[in-house]
Amino acid sequence: MNELFYRYGQWLVRHRVFTVIFIICLSLLSIAGIVHRVQTEIPVDFTPQAIFMDKSPQILRLREIEKTFGREDNDWVLLIKGDISNVASRQYIERLHTSFESLSFVEHVQSLYNSASVQNIDNQTEILSVWDAPDPVQTAIKDPFLKRAFVSEDGTRTIIRVRIERTREKVSDLDPVVRTLLKTMRAIPPPDNIEIQTTGVPYIRNEVVSMMIADNFTYAPLLTILFFVTICVLFRSFYLGLAPLLGVLSAVLWSMGILLTCGVIFNILSVLVPILALIIGVADGIHLVSRYREELDQGKQPEEALCQAIMHMFSACFLTTFTTAVGFLSLIVADTVVVRDFGIHSSVAVMTAFFAVMLVVPCYLSFLPAHTIPAIPKEQHKLYDTIHHICWIHPRKVIGCVIVLCMMAIVYGSNVRPNSHLLEMYHPDHPTHHAIQEVDQHLSGIVPIFIYLESKNGDLLEPKRLEKMLALEKDLKDIPWVRWTYSLSAQLQHTHTLFTGEETPPQSRELIEQELLILSFSDELPLDQLTQNQHTQMRILALCQDAGGQAYIDLHDQLTAKAKEYFGEDQVIVDVTGDGLMASIGINQLITDLLYSIAIVIAVIFVTLLILLRDVPLSLLSLLPNIIPLLFTAAALHLIGADLQTSNIVSFTVSVGLAVDDTIHFVVRYKQEKQQGASHQEAIQKTFRGAGQAIILTSLLLVSGFGILATSSLTTTFHFGLLASVTLGAAILADLFLLPAAMNVLYQEKAS
Repeated sequence: MNELFYRYGQWLVRHRVFTVIFIICLSLLSIAGIVHRVQTEIPVDFTPQAIFMDKSPQILRLREIEKTFGREDNDWVLLIKGDISNVASRQYIERLHTSFESLSFVEHVQSLYNSASVQNIDNQTEILSVWDAPDPVQTAIKDPFLKRAFVSEDGTRTIIRVRIERTREKVSDLDPVVRTLLKTMRAIPPPDNIEIQTTGVPYIRNEVVSMMIADNFTYAPLLTILFFVTICVLFRSFYLGLAPLLGVLSAVLWSMGILLTCGVIFNILSVLVPILALIIGVADGIHLVSRYREELDQGKQPEEALCQAIMHMFSACFLTTFTTAVGFLSLIVADTVVVRDFGIHSSVAVMTAFFAVMLVVPCYLSFLPAHTIPAIPKEQHKLYDTIHHICWIHPRKVIGCVIVLCMMAIVYGSNVRPNSHLLEMYHPDHPTHHAIQEVDQHLSGIVPIFIYLESKNGDLLEPKRLEKMLALEKDLKDIPWVRWTYSLSAQLQHTHTLFTGEETPPQSRELIEQELLILSFSDELPLDQLTQNQHTQMRILALCQDAGGQAYIDLHDQLTAKAKEYFGEDQVIVDVTGDGLMASIGINQLITDLLYSIAIVIAVIFVTLLILLRDVPLSLLSLLPNIIPLLFTAAALHLIGADLQTSNIVSFTVSVGLAVDDTIHFVVRYKQEKQQGASHQEAIQKTFRGAGQAIILTSLLLVSGFGILATSSLTTTFHFGLLASVTLGAAILADLFLLPAAMNVLYQEKAS
């Protein structure tokens, strides 16, 4: 194989003009594919369907229920804050409401303007149009179903809910809708002392995707510039610094061209693929350039030095890339579509980055005059010799220190638990974060869930069944972060209390039907959202705070048990569901899938190392540096006060990918030196001076690059940058201290 790689280097040097033409053509094709796809649609999907488990029974059941009652998670929400009772404010709300209703993509609009309230006026129970009342705000506050749903208890906040038609779920469909809604809103200036904020699930989906795309367009160029400057400083050469940069730009361009031309849709995880290709590409590029400079330092001619560098680095870079790619590809066994797509997209990008670097970087170096490449400063060897000396003289002390640090990381990291939040994508100072908190604290919250009831034996209007529904709704309402509930049973009880003064639902079928008939006279009471099919199907609606995914899962289990207790012998099917709840279950499954995938990746790494080294003890030792970064990443999560979320779980997968690269480069170089007849000590020392140097250079480069990502307003990018920096620091500790120290103990004992 080494001879094959050597001949590849010779062919590349002798046909470099043809190679340049090929690279240019491939790049132009990639650009054309990217431009065509982006002009057609926004290739990013952040809908709940992109997160849910593929065809899970819970999702299929929810979709079946939605055929009857419609969707509840497509409400664009406008929060209006201030003196909402005066005439100017009322006119403003009315103009907004009617303007939104006129839009073709709007199913319906809900606000105080079209709300109805059942109230007792002068000892008579009437159904009032809230907007026609002398004081609509106070009228709504007195209604238990409008309070919090459309007006805060202090009367200073109200909301307008705009239900977007259900067919518009993808961001490419939502983007023009959200833009039109914002344009319509801005065309009507608010009166003085009125503040407005936009939120709601469709708005958040659209905004998060826009932030993701903006991050890629912002940080990819910034990282490229930073990488270039840092490489130039580290290599002390402008022209040499261009080599990895050209390779990595080609890697990103080609991988995106392949993926977008194939029609992929990026999701909440795979949107990081371009940055991932940038990272993998620049690391391999630096290792190749570093080895080329090392070969030149030994007095070889440029062509020979380049062929030798390719021969030695091709297998090492391929192994690191292949291991990372197979690790990502192993995610296809996950239950979650998001994880499977992320694995496929990442593996394609990683392998493309390898081929781009191995084609573009050597081609560029072949044109570079040898006199423009500075020699390796001898003082750099002192650092690597010092580390080697420490690991050789005091290997057990080094291992002991690393074990202590790992134990501390385990103590801190063991407290981290999976828990997703709607707000996890935003920093606390973001306007949308404030808007969601406003709705959570003062109104109903924006996360919809519901309890669905279906009778297999008659309708659900029997008094005993209504009482059981009320008991179940009370259990739901008793949960502190459930801000608002509404059901037909609660509406009937409220109406009956106004008629009779009794704090109970109607106690006979006749009374139930009479009062239900009275309620049906008003078109403004949303009874069709509560009951269908001659009252054999009903729902208890709820809006909740962003309490976290684990809280929603606990709610599902708790209410499912209560429903079984109430209706177990009553032939009533009860489902606790809703897109808000299913999203939490789906995200929890996503996190679980990624955690399991890490175990698969580690197994793949071990098999690869075993095939490469053919030495079980050394393979096990080489596995340790790939586990340690996970411990430090978990500890870092605890220190910054974060849970395991979709915005940071990808960092664990990337942690393994980054760590294994350094490990393989170290052990491959060690094996090469041993094959050339070096003793164990000499092989370790030469590995430090060769691979060790490249490992530190790439780590310093990537840490500086990831530091920039930590300035992002999107927590996905922020966590990726921060945690990847921790990963790289831990990987250096493991690969340059623990691994050689453990190898020294192993082979010193064998020698003795």
